[in-house]
Amino acid sequence: MAIVLTYPTGSALVIGGTGRVGRGVTMRLAEAGLPVVFTYRSSEAEALALECELRDRGLCAVARQMDLGDNDSIDDAIAFAEQWGGPLRTVASAHGAIVPFNRLADFTVEEVEGFFREDALGYFRLVNRAVPVLRRNGGGSLTLCSTYALRRIVTFDGASAFSKGSVEAMVRQIAVEEVHARIRCNAVAIFFTTPDALEEVVAPLPPRWAGADVPPERMLPELLHEVTGHARMGRLNKPDEAGNIYAFLASEQAAYITGQIIAIDGGAGL
Repeated sequence: MAIVLTYPTGSALVIGGTGRVGRGVTMRLAEAGLPVVFTYRSSEAEALALECELRDRGLCAVARQMDLGDNDSIDDAIAFAEQWGGPLRTVASAHGAIVPFNRLADFTVEEVEGFFREDALGYFRLVNRAVPVLRRNGGGSLTLCSTYALRRIVTFDGASAFSKGSVEAMVRQIAVEEVHARIRCNAVAIFFTTPDALEEVVAPLPPRWAGADVPPERMLPELLHEVTGHARMGRLNKPDEAGNIYAFLASEQAAYITGQIIAIDGGAGL
């Protein structure tokens, strides 16, 4: 017998719905029959295109502008989701701040502070505004995004792992403290996500830098070379694969799963 995922009645809010991971999450939750509000910060054209695509398929989804740096903006998105789709029961964040690349000790304090403000503190603002609503609604699911770089070091990607480490700590803390409110909190540790085949990503990369002192313009290519070498399955993660994990964690079939960090990395962290 096929496994059918079911969900509590109410709306779903997907943060960062126009990104690679967010698009997969938005589509999977909408395909599962949930009324989905997916947010974007600045990519309005992409958001409206995704909204039209989903509605043309007969799915219930709508785009909403939101800024994780603004409490009022988060509150407005939550209120809109509840007004449009019913009590909020599912929150899924695929948000990813633009990651700066450098050796961790070579960042300035101001650079790290700025990144944490947008990344880790953005996640905290979301949790801070969403948890009271989920409590009021009798519980629900909160799924955040982490990185496989916490399981395997990626050179020049230390700021991301540094920030997401605090996100994972928050996931465990919320899971314990809110279990009485029937709120489950988990995270998905994601490998690099692309709709393309691995060879299409690697092919354009120039040869690796031979020197020990890598100049800033070479850091991203060096990082990509390193990451593709970790891909034991010979490819990167696909958006719908990430969406599948988020959809399962939000479902009633995952009712006994909380405080967990689920890695979707094709064995890259091994």
